[in-house]
Amino acid sequence: MTETDPSPSPGDGGGLVRPLLDEGAYDARATAWLLRQKIAVPDRVAGYLDRSGLVERAMPTRRRLTVVVAPGGFGKTTLLGACCRRAREDGIPVAWVSVDEQDEPAVLDTYVACACRSAARGGPADVEDLGVSVLGQAGKETGARTALALREIEAHDGPFVLVFDELERLGSPDAVALLEFLLQRGPANLHLAFSGRDLPAGVNVASAVLDGQAEVLSAEDLRFTSAEVADFFDGRLSGRRLDAVMSESAGWAFALRLSRNELERGARDDTRASRKLVENWVESRLFAGLGTQDREFLLDIGLFEWMDAALLDEVLERGDSLRRIDTMPALAGLLEPVRDGARQVWRLHPLVREHCARRRFREAPLRFRAIHRRIAGALGRRGQTVDAVRHAVEAGEPGLAGDIVEDAGGVRLYHREGAVQFQAAHRLLTEDAVAARPRLALVRCLSSLLSGRMDEARARYHSLAGALGSLQVNASGAAFELAADHCMVRGMLLLYGSESLDSTLMRAHLADVARLAESPHADVLTRGILEYTLCLAGNWTGNIKEALGHAARARPCFAQSRYMSMFLDVQEGLAAMAQGRVEDAAALYRRAERVVTERYVLDPEPAAVCNALMHELSLECGRAAPEAEPNRVPEALRQGNTSFQAYAAASGAVLETKLRHEGADAALAAADEMLDYVRNARLPALVRYVSALRVSLLATAGPIGDAERAWKAADLPPDAAGCLDLAGQTWREMEALSSARLRLAIGRWRFEEARGFAGELRAAAAARGLKRTLMRLLALSAVLERRAGDGAAAAAHVEEYLFAYADSPYAGPLVRERAECAELLAACLETAPGSRARDAARALLAAMESADDPRHRLLSARERQVLERLAGRRDKQIAAELGLSVYGVRHHLRNVFAKLGVRNRAEAVRRAREMGLIHGGS
Repeated sequence: MTETDPSPSPGDGGGLVRPLLDEGAYDARATAWLLRQKIAVPDRVAGYLDRSGLVERAMPTRRRLTVVVAPGGFGKTTLLGACCRRAREDGIPVAWVSVDEQDEPAVLDTYVACACRSAARGGPADVEDLGVSVLGQAGKETGARTALALREIEAHDGPFVLVFDELERLGSPDAVALLEFLLQRGPANLHLAFSGRDLPAGVNVASAVLDGQAEVLSAEDLRFTSAEVADFFDGRLSGRRLDAVMSESAGWAFALRLSRNELERGARDDTRASRKLVENWVESRLFAGLGTQDREFLLDIGLFEWMDAALLDEVLERGDSLRRIDTMPALAGLLEPVRDGARQVWRLHPLVREHCARRRFREAPLRFRAIHRRIAGALGRRGQTVDAVRHAVEAGEPGLAGDIVEDAGGVRLYHREGAVQFQAAHRLLTEDAVAARPRLALVRCLSSLLSGRMDEARARYHSLAGALGSLQVNASGAAFELAADHCMVRGMLLLYGSESLDSTLMRAHLADVARLAESPHADVLTRGILEYTLCLAGNWTGNIKEALGHAARARPCFAQSRYMSMFLDVQEGLAAMAQGRVEDAAALYRRAERVVTERYVLDPEPAAVCNALMHELSLECGRAAPEAEPNRVPEALRQGNTSFQAYAAASGAVLETKLRHEGADAALAAADEMLDYVRNARLPALVRYVSALRVSLLATAGPIGDAERAWKAADLPPDAAGCLDLAGQTWREMEALSSARLRLAIGRWRFEEARGFAGELRAAAAARGLKRTLMRLLALSAVLERRAGDGAAAAAHVEEYLFAYADSPYAGPLVRERAECAELLAACLETAPGSRARDAARALLAAMESADDPRHRLLSARERQVLERLAGRRDKQIAAELGLSVYGVRHHLRNVFAKLGVRNRAEAVRRAREMGLIHGGS
């Protein structure tokens, strides 16, 4: 019995070729047969190669969600099948669901429930177990059967794996919602795996990736390595032949299978035997029924990676492409729809496309190149640069590829499209094309920088000195475009290289940026990037008003660049954070984070930057981070292309978390690890910053002599002026150095010196509007006066802190000094003038108590907020109050349930009250 010929019983009415949801159209035997096909873990394929390392990496039990996304023929199903067989060998239940286009929600619900029950019970489960005889039979709301199975999974003592294969076929939004339900609300022991050529819209994989609960494996991960190819061929390939196979296949599993078939058939030196398999199928199944004109049309569209009606008409110089496709029934099933907003976009099946391309090139090479050239031009005009460059390369015109990259902005392609698209376009440029054009050489330089190869980027830049000459700020035309690219690459090298802000090179660079921004030859995006650079420089030095002015001028220039709009949100958020505008900072960070999750999830740096800044803000407000607290600086910020602001925020948050939860020794060990990185990466500003943080740790936790020796060993400024300098260093360096210097003076009981320096720091912070720095100073000043025995002065500083807190709820600085300031704060409840100050005192005392209570370390701040609203509110209400999505609330609920060891909302509330996490009125 086969799927296309199920040998139905009499009266079956034609078998399973009818729509699945046509109730009563087939009997229970046919239904059961189909069900078994859909939920069976695939058997091991003939000639299977055990890729144990890849299987181990892809094992669903290693994380909440494993995603395998790659084109056809890359072995997605084979890989997950191997994972499932290994899991079963370890006694782990595994459920498998193969998806297709006809899977409406009720049908998918049935498949999931049967697969899960079959796995949980260690034997087959048929639809009769669920009380229905037809797939998707109505009677309960969609998801009800799955919910029953999930309860069995939750009761299972150990991990449970559920795999969905061929998810690109899933089209129903309600069916997609079922997947999202499993991801967000499934039991803590449920491990999901998604596989397909693409993922359906609506499944929030990005959040799981950012939370560290998911890993995405792409075609690049599935490609066979040279060693694996050698094993796949049982060691029968010579070194030369192995190189050839690797070049021909690029590690693609399907191509390797064909190559091995050649070898087993005795084919030599080429891939003709394998191609004949493909050619035979295409010629006999597809071309045989086509007339000459249709065949020519198909050979042309086989050169498109993807197509829409307008693109086809423009390139092929006709007006009926869509109608022509509709009149070719032989293409049914071979044109795959691709989601692209409201447009209808298709791609031809890869095997058919490759055959058509080979035949077109063989029969009409000039037309082959001409079509690719036209596609490249059309896509370039649309702004789809990477695809355009790829077609230019296919046309055999590397010069055209270079033209397209330059027309797209050169290095400004990075600013418009982001790092992933920029790097993809760069990889297609040939050395010859780059060598002949300074702008493309700058593109290569920037690519090295973004890849974390700072030394290589610097060397490339210096090698261009002769070709670039001096930067011509008054140029026009092509010379202006070169000057703009030159300025931007130079600026990024200075930025990521932590160049001193008062160096001759940096001052000259910023002057050039300002002049270029005023040039009448600058287009909108270029002017926006230049204004953004000046905004960033203002933020660095604490010139917040100036920075915000540049940000306001940059904002309208980024209407067509979500990437730069996102980073501008980050810069405005940093300015708000420095000024103490907490709600503004949080809103800007969240907006940037949403753009990351929607559009740039494959680019690790923006996600790491947003997470680092959100963690820093949460800790400064005296509460736990909204998600898992940072244990180390994210890998994406330790790649040699580190943004100072992001690394500074991340490192400060990590050290504070370590100090609070693991003690001074763990924090000092983390600081030493950070110093090793920033020194090896030759990032002098970060070396100063982290060294100052380390001195503060030593002054707080150990003998003051150790802190003083660390100051001298790090060659930190010998006098107050060096600490307060905002011309040659960032405001973060100034703040860290000044705090450390104050702690040293207080620790040595040099109180007059400390008071004088505190006065200078207050003046510097007030002049720049640095509210965060001022509040840190007030907390340290209270410690200073208490140590000096002046209780009235200490109380005055705490009282001033309360008034500052009422507008800028930074609890962190005073919470850090709670051992010295708690009594002073408690006294303020009686003496503080005005209800606002007393309310602030109560909030700060509560924050101090929470910091010392180990129970409050169990849940993150966001988890506590959700928990406090759990009784009497629905998920939608909680989401609206906290500014989250419903799925976000459910994500936090799942974490709460797991951490409290409960199974439902009522148990969570009851357990939280028993533990004192919430009070009776919550």
